[in-house]
Amino acid sequence: MATIAEYLGHGQPAGARLIMVHTRQLMEQAAGVPLPGWEILRPVTQLRHLQKGGQIFAAGEWQPYVYVVFTGIVKLTYLEADGAEWIKSFIGPGDFFASPQVLIAGQTTNYFAVAVTECELEQVNYAPIQQLCEQHSTWQKAIRQLLERHIVRKEQRERELLMLTPEDRYLSFLKTHPAMLDQLPLRDIARYLGVTPEALSRIRKRLRL
Repeated sequence: MATIAEYLGHGQPAGARLIMVHTRQLMEQAAGVPLPGWEILRPVTQLRHLQKGGQIFAAGEWQPYVYVVFTGIVKLTYLEADGAEWIKSFIGPGDFFASPQVLIAGQTTNYFAVAVTECELEQVNYAPIQQLCEQHSTWQKAIRQLLERHIVRKEQRERELLMLTPEDRYLSFLKTHPAMLDQLPLRDIARYLGVTPEALSRIRKRLRL
């Protein structure tokens, strides 16, 4: 597989050369081999830069895209009518997110995607990726690997919410998100764990953190 330096290419404007770098790296790592057809995806890929608190999309939108995070942290979150927030996941550099509700069910999004910190990410239209999957088994493998990763994470997340105590959920969070700890507000960590900020403060005090 190519290195990032090889992905960048030569003789192109800097902005053009950076398009697809992180998406390509993610997909080819999942496939385990170089993937064909990147010239098809380049015109339907955008680089997006968001300030802290910037909204990538809201609930109720048509978002037929895969997003790959380059820098920063994104939170995927549910908002209730009264303003209560429930964070389903955090997405960091080198990781991806998309709405299965849109890509698979053909409906609109049911959660919000928001930049917790300043972020750069790549937005890729999913329809051409589907076309590449129909034409190349290597693309099928890449998407299958990413989907399996998503399913495993979702099952682990559900188990933690249903089976672990708040304290054990926090200890698990410390192990699985060490690089994010200094960048996330405690209120967001609390919303991810399903506890109040006050309860999280008590947990941290008991653990002397």
